[in-house]
Amino acid sequence: MDKLNYYITGLVDGEGSFSISVQKDTTHRVGYRLKPSFSLGLHKEDLSILERIRQNLKCGTISFNKNMAQLKVEAIESLVSKVIPFFEKYPLRAKKRNDFEIFKRVVLMMSKKKHLNDFNSFLEVLKMRSQMNVVGRNRRITSRINQINAEVAQG
Repeated sequence: MDKLNYYITGLVDGEGSFSISVQKDTTHRVGYRLKPSFSLGLHKEDLSILERIRQNLKCGTISFNKNMAQLKVEAIESLVSKVIPFFEKYPLRAKKRNDFEIFKRVVLMMSKKKHLNDFNSFLEVLKMRSQMNVVGRNRRITSRINQINAEVAQG
């Protein structure tokens, strides 16, 4: 079983993603909703690998888009109780390690619901988020924070 778990870690290091999306949502006090997710996408011919990983983690859903299959875990409870402990026990060793550490801090903060009522905690999450996936896309965090600050100030 350990071999499989280290294989999963290596696969995620190369093909996985830890992300925190921000969506406008007027039902939330700060006007935005944070949505953490762990995902792993492979060619649909490798569906059996994703199914095995889902069985191993005991969480997640698999969806399809063209020739791709994607395992995704979005539920805070599953991230806290399954995904985070897995990668703490079988740590990432390459580029995703920093993203995971930030992701873990954000998810644990969200599990305590700090970001819902405290605007400063929400901004702290945005700043941490800007440090994730820095090789991928630039998030232009300063302008985003200024935009959110302006919207909140307008009430």
